[in-house]
Amino acid sequence: MHGEVDMGTVDLKYSTIGDDPMQICFEPVGTTFTLAKGQSIYLRLPIEAVADVETVVWPNGIGVWVPYPGDYVILDGAGNELDRL
Repeated sequence: MHGEVDMGTVDLKYSTIGDDPMQICFEPVGTTFTLAKGQSIYLRLPIEAVADVETVVWPNGIGVWVPYPGDYVILDGAGNELDRL
């Protein structure tokens, strides 16, 4: 886990594989990040929401659909908050 979290949350890690950059789009709001080789991004969410997260894969990217509405935090690899969904 990155930073201070309570016991009711979990961080899901998304990382690049290979040398190509990867786009990750968090839906339904469309917040998009591009990760370079070796970078990771995390989605912090309540444990009970994990089963409802959907991941769609396409060449050089993924879409992550979270149950909406909800309280989700996107963190960089160092645990810094980047955005909230």
